[in-house]
Amino acid sequence: MKKLKRVMLVDDDPFTNKYNEIVLHQMDATENIVVFQNAKDALHYLADKKEEVNLILLDINMPIMNGWQFIEQYENLEKGRKTAIVVVMLTSSMNSDDKNRALDFKSIKKFINKPMTAALLKEILALFE
Repeated sequence: MKKLKRVMLVDDDPFTNKYNEIVLHQMDATENIVVFQNAKDALHYLADKKEEVNLILLDINMPIMNGWQFIEQYENLEKGRKTAIVVVMLTSSMNSDDKNRALDFKSIKKFINKPMTAALLKEILALFE
């Protein structure tokens, strides 16, 4: 299983972020994790290209900027800012319209319902092989 350099968690729920961090660490899936409870801050981080990010786990329903607004602006970033980043929509939404909408974005590689599990993480990591 490939170990990622950096995973970005974008979810306004601190408990979900902590849980996802635990799963990522237990699976030894990444060297670093950056956490944002605000999608706008996550977008600024990517635009400033602080460090290389391999995977973004993105929630839909968040205040200030939701997952849809984030992905629309993310897709407008210059190509060099988002090279080799896999975006996975990780959400509690059971709405099939959300899933269809997510898969219409070329940047979103997978739509997964919470909670993250070791099996789901293996599916995500398989996208890097």
